[in-house]
Amino acid sequence: MKFIKRFVPLLLAVFVVFAAACSILPFEGKALKNGKVGIEYSDSIATGTKNMYYDLDYDSELPKGLVLYDDGTITGIPEEAGEFTFKAVMIDMDDNEYYADFSISIEKGSLSYTSFALKDGKTGEPYLVDIATATGMPSITYTIKEGTALPAGLNLSVDGELSGIPSEAGEGLTFTVVASAEGCEPVEAVYTINIEQGEQKEEGLGHIVFEDFALPDGLVGEAYEQSVRKAYGVPNITYRFNFSGGNGLPAGMSGNKDIGLVTGTPQDSTNGQIRFRVIASAEGYESVTAYVTLTVYDVYVETAKFETELIDSVPLMSGAGYSSAPSGRGMIQSCPNMSGGKSLGYLNKPVDVVYKITADADTTAKLVLGLGSENGDFTYDNSRFRILVNGAEVNYGTLAVKQTGSSETDFASTALTISPLINLAAGENTITFRILAADDAPGTFGAWGCLFDYIELKEASCALGWRPRVANIG
Repeated sequence: MKFIKRFVPLLLAVFVVFAAACSILPFEGKALKNGKVGIEYSDSIATGTKNMYYDLDYDSELPKGLVLYDDGTITGIPEEAGEFTFKAVMIDMDDNEYYADFSISIEKGSLSYTSFALKDGKTGEPYLVDIATATGMPSITYTIKEGTALPAGLNLSVDGELSGIPSEAGEGLTFTVVASAEGCEPVEAVYTINIEQGEQKEEGLGHIVFEDFALPDGLVGEAYEQSVRKAYGVPNITYRFNFSGGNGLPAGMSGNKDIGLVTGTPQDSTNGQIRFRVIASAEGYESVTAYVTLTVYDVYVETAKFETELIDSVPLMSGAGYSSAPSGRGMIQSCPNMSGGKSLGYLNKPVDVVYKITADADTTAKLVLGLGSENGDFTYDNSRFRILVNGAEVNYGTLAVKQTGSSETDFASTALTISPLINLAAGENTITFRILAADDAPGTFGAWGCLFDYIELKEASCALGWRPRVANIG
């Protein structure tokens, strides 16, 4: 009896400790909050007990798009709908494991798709429109609804690109497009298109006729779309583009060889006209190459102040540094104290700095130069530095250029006014600053180069402006 009396309290103590331990480690399964495909989801299976981490059982999976983190949170964007169950494990610092079953209900997502008015097409001419405008999911595919058909010659890609060469004219042609995404009910949009009768090109010559031509000008930042389908003489002519020397169309533009179209939104202007080849081919006939030219201009800005880092000639320039020979856009330096925060430097060898400026009418103007130096103080005159306006040299006397600051972080320019007034003609004017070779240039330099910040034209009697080459600093 004494043994039993002593043993029972011991058993009770062990049971109390065990029960206490179990009571602080509850891990019970439950139904988590509902989710919806395409909508951000967040819930947690954590119990609140400290020093625990969580994981999925080895053969369990969450709905696609959701992730379980070791703190017990479940987040993500669900990509599939349905009723899902999974087993999770809670693990303490001694690697003891506790299991529980959970469930999540994920509703189908919602897509929205509305048609818009399609531009008209022409038979024999390339057609390209993006109709991928459905919303609600990141990955949506597009197909033609069964029982409807696109106009002859047009195709629809799964990415929503409607393209091709219409082959039959028609008014009010309709077709239905289905937008689909995983975990969502598909939605439809009905489009209407008019196909006009295009120019009838001669096809019975027995050979391809394809001559050089120029495409209409483009403008930086504005959508561009022009056809290169100018060949005729035989049926079923196809086109391909050929860019020599690694040069292509400006950034943002591309040649669509499938339908013979130059498209895109140019991000950069061209250095004058660019020239590339287009090859016209047809089975059974000799191919013919035509040279195509294209000019893309920057957007016109009305102003009287012209930042040097934005001049059109920068990409073609080369300069000289203390230990390098930078060229093009590499000559633009970041100078916070300069106008616009930048200047054109490395002008330490013979080089032309050229501005193209437009005047609304004939006028005179006071020319102001914003110049700085990183080579100490020096003086310009016509033997070191020439100024030409529309090819005529300006006798300006002397210009004292001072070094202000000791590095790019604090270099600054000084406004230097030229005398006499300069003459500008109605239309485009060219102002050239020609840095000349100098035997007494410092170090290994070939000329006295400045930091060229800007020019300003004051007291003009008409509006002035230019096309700044914004891609220089873009």
